[in-house]
Amino acid sequence: MSMEAYLNASLDPGNSSMFPPDDYGLAFSLRITILYILMYVPLWVCIVVGNLMVILAFVYNKELRRVQNYLLISLAVTDLLTGIFSMPASLLVRLTISPLVCSASTRINFFMPSLTFCGSSIYHLLFIAIDRCSSLTYPLKYPRLVTSRRMVRVISLLWIYNVWFALIPLYIPNPAGEDRWLCYANENYNNELDVIYILIASFLPIYFLFMMILYAIMLYIAFKHIRTQREMSNQASSLQTRNDTRARTRGIVTMAIVVGAFGICWLPTSFKFFYETYAPTTKESLITVQTITEYLSFTNSMVNPLIYGYFNCQFRIGFKMVLERWSCGRKWGRCNRDDEENAYSTEVTNLALSVSAESTNERSSERRVSSVNLRSL
Repeated sequence: MSMEAYLNASLDPGNSSMFPPDDYGLAFSLRITILYILMYVPLWVCIVVGNLMVILAFVYNKELRRVQNYLLISLAVTDLLTGIFSMPASLLVRLTISPLVCSASTRINFFMPSLTFCGSSIYHLLFIAIDRCSSLTYPLKYPRLVTSRRMVRVISLLWIYNVWFALIPLYIPNPAGEDRWLCYANENYNNELDVIYILIASFLPIYFLFMMILYAIMLYIAFKHIRTQREMSNQASSLQTRNDTRARTRGIVTMAIVVGAFGICWLPTSFKFFYETYAPTTKESLITVQTITEYLSFTNSMVNPLIYGYFNCQFRIGFKMVLERWSCGRKWGRCNRDDEENAYSTEVTNLALSVSAESTNERSSERRVSSVNLRSL
């Protein structure tokens, strides 16, 4: 059954059930359907493999079993579930036509995984930024405040909240009191659902701005430590100067990747909700906007393991341990010392040694602990 046929049938005033007579088939031609699947399969493989590697690295590498990494592992679980459940459900909704997929009473069920896991991924990214900023701003208080038990509670509350939020649409009644046919035919039939979508669309830019502020604070603290090291040295060597320049460059690049990835992947979703709710849409424009924004949001689940996992040397060691275990003990090399440290490792190590040698008061201790926390950036 063609797209035009079931759209016309669903909009037919004489069709009281709002269901077309022939209600099974593909939403697109076979060629477009195959192209759609080929576009999603590589992304799905990268999401599943990448996040599974992060989880296994946490299991095999004992150095990673620290409270600072709990949020990263929970994020990897969230993104893994996004690939396993959210992507297939979204693909089924976009590519097939059936009463189960197109009925107003059941269609919303296929979006539950995305609302749960994608929403959880967003909040995990936000709390990771808060956690990192707290560890640098309050380095002495952080170990006492952020314990394993408290971190587990925070993660549990994150999951409970996102599951609860995803279930809200299920309890909103159908205002028309009928089972409508929704596949690309007036999906915005429920004003209560529109309110939820607008709330999501409004909060995404706020989260993005908040993350920018947090990472700007972390960058400022990192540069402040570098300047402090220079002041504590009688004369900065040319090597130190080059290290400072490299640290600044790599730090800016790292922060830009973190914030930029979030903005590129999630801000278009905010636009999609506004577009679906208020803009006059056509079938083609609606499908295009939905496809692009959904693909970008799923891409974030592929990017997260790279940003928060591969850039960390301990995680890279864990990856190699996983590969060696699953490849009959084959050696995959060691973590290169030049690449081991992140944006500020060389400067931070020198600073920590200098502070420990020359300062004993609380302010000096706080500066020393904060310098160690810079490794997590």
